Amino acid sequence: MSVVRDVERFEAWLRSQCEVDEKGLQKKHSRMARNAFRFFRATCFRFARKAQDRFPDLARAPRVLGVGDAHIENWGTWRDAEGRLVWGVNDFDEAAVLPYTYDLLQLATSARLAQDIPGSNGERADAILVGYRRGLRAPAPCFVDDETPWLEFLTTRPTNSPGAFKSELATLQPVVPPPAVERLLRGKLPNKAMDVEFGTWLRGGGALGRPRYVAVGKWLGGLAVREAKALVPSAWYWAAGVAGKKPDFMRLARGPYRSPDPFLTVHAGYVVRRIAADSAKIDLGSDYARAYGLELLAAMGADIAAIHVARAEDAPRILDDLATRNDDWLHVTARKAAQEVREDYEDWKIAYERSLLQAGATR
Repeated sequence: MSVVRDVERFEAWLRSQCEVDEKGLQKKHSRMARNAFRFFRATCFRFARKAQDRFPDLARAPRVLGVGDAHIENWGTWRDAEGRLVWGVNDFDEAAVLPYTYDLLQLATSARLAQDIPGSNGERADAILVGYRRGLRAPAPCFVDDETPWLEFLTTRPTNSPGAFKSELATLQPVVPPPAVERLLRGKLPNKAMDVEFGTWLRGGGALGRPRYVAVGKWLGGLAVREAKALVPSAWYWAAGVAGKKPDFMRLARGPYRSPDPFLTVHAGYVVRRIAADSAKIDLGSDYARAYGLELLAAMGADIAAIHVARAEDAPRILDDLATRNDDWLHVTARKAAQEVREDYEDWKIAYERSLLQAGATR
């Protein structure tokens, strides 16, 4: 099936799951035509539909509750209940039961498609597996402290400053949210938050098109911000034709080896979280992030492992399976996956540019 047809089918399904933001979908289509990495970020559903047929050896691997969309920009920071700064996967929109190999393949493929990450493609895949094995044997949350100086510098760069965060809030477009969403956001703000205003913004990759509402209030002399994003069933269940499956978001967000964000909740079809300079995704489009290629990828591999071993029996099963695979299996498979993504991207880019020309001709 062509990529254009897959996009049409998935978006028709999405419209049956939530009140779609059509401007968000238009923005998503534009970003998908920008480069292969942005395309990959926005098309988890395409990867999910093709994975079993394209990678049958990986499909036979032990199954776990996985991230489902483990690209390199799905990591961020938050404060846990003790106020510690935690780094890890912070978006489980596409969480699903799947072979553990799929999360690793997504991560290695995205690292291949991204620009300027240090190391060869083989070294990147090796780093992910080194970290993954480490995480299987000693799963734990990752704290930003003096034991991870490279991560500390990454999370305190200028784009994560309070000033940059306020500039980002200035891009919010005023909106009147649905009454239920307004009540939800107000209820998640601190008591006595004042002068609450509501807005919306176009953020993310695959989630563009889902409604996002932001509440900004004043509290004790500063700002308090909460975001509500529509949550729908995982694209993996769409691809498998499984209907009525509830999202697994919070099962992973509060896994046994996570130090969770106490503000993160799922309620009435929305993911609600605190947004702040120290509680957000890390944009790896900056030169600061690119400087930590292999070390960062190893840490991502370890974090995925800590997510995969929620059950005690999972780690031995995965380690046994890894022992049967060639040392370069991830590198070889990611090379094939990245090439297919590039081909899909080129097809999409041609179709998108053609649609722009046709739209211009009808004006």
